[in-house]
Amino acid sequence: MTAPIILAIDTSCDETAVAVTRGQTILSNIIASQAQLHQHYGGVFPTVAKQAHKENIEPTIKAALTRASKDWSDINAIAVTQGPGLAPALEVGLNHAAQLAKKYSKIAIPINHLEGHVLSVLAQPRLKTKLNTKTNQVISPSLPALSVIVSGGHTEFVLVKQIGRYQRLGATVDDAAGECLDKVGRLLNLGYPAGPVVEQLAKKGDTTRFKFPLPMTEIKTFNMSFSGLKTHSRRLINELETKNQLDRQTIADFCASLQEGVFNHITYKLAKLLNQVSVKELWLGGGVAANMTLRRKLRQVAKEHQLPLRVPYTKKLCGDNAAMIGVVSSFKSLKPSANLDRKPGWRIDD
Repeated sequence: MTAPIILAIDTSCDETAVAVTRGQTILSNIIASQAQLHQHYGGVFPTVAKQAHKENIEPTIKAALTRASKDWSDINAIAVTQGPGLAPALEVGLNHAAQLAKKYSKIAIPINHLEGHVLSVLAQPRLKTKLNTKTNQVISPSLPALSVIVSGGHTEFVLVKQIGRYQRLGATVDDAAGECLDKVGRLLNLGYPAGPVVEQLAKKGDTTRFKFPLPMTEIKTFNMSFSGLKTHSRRLINELETKNQLDRQTIADFCASLQEGVFNHITYKLAKLLNQVSVKELWLGGGVAANMTLRRKLRQVAKEHQLPLRVPYTKKLCGDNAAMIGVVSSFKSLKPSANLDRKPGWRIDD
């Protein structure tokens, strides 16, 4: 049986993303970034994001259809992120999906953005043969699995009992890991977004030069906290600036030490969790999942617990994108939804 072809939309934050998928196979995945627009603010400004989404969404849809060699007659349904995310940004994607569904007589399917990050590891690339035929690939994971979501807005441990049945076992109680890396990077004047720059500089740095505390070791839950690491960083940076010691190598060492501190916190809690929960696979998703140091550390934890680690097949599936939204929709029934209202705080286990 041929899987339905889905046009997926994600406007959860500052990326206008549209993809075309067939089952778990990605036919196209187009992302219009707003990073330059938000540099001035040092973070995402909601009203600016909303206006940019309005301007970008139709051209991005056209590009996704063209890249996939499809038109509206080929599309079976429209999947769209309903939450969580910035309310003004979500509104643009949801409204546009509703309009397109009415115009082309398609079903609109609301999708949880975090479920997209969880199932991003199940996405498959399109096979480009001479005849360009076989495009329906299926990954059948061994469940239950534990998904580690690490992004700029979320850091969570999610138990995947079945596809569509989730339990959040732990989460950050304040800043997300990606937010911590980004904000400390901006304190070091690394621009916006600073997280990827931190990773690049960390490759040239000494992870042991600066000591970072390991938070919440006395707390029995699997929750995390990154605000203390950010405060510790600010104090160290102020001291270095006062002593005029913040040279290029020191910044690289600081980035390496910072990553070590942030990722050690995640892996410490993860190891404790895996000692108490029985799973068959470990999954990694979210924007920070593209970080190779984090991947290496999680592979080490996975190996110690004799678990396979799944990561998205391309880094483009780590950050906010619509392909993962399309993959989620492949597991949903193609029934019209009466509720396309935005859900900014939608938890994956709601």
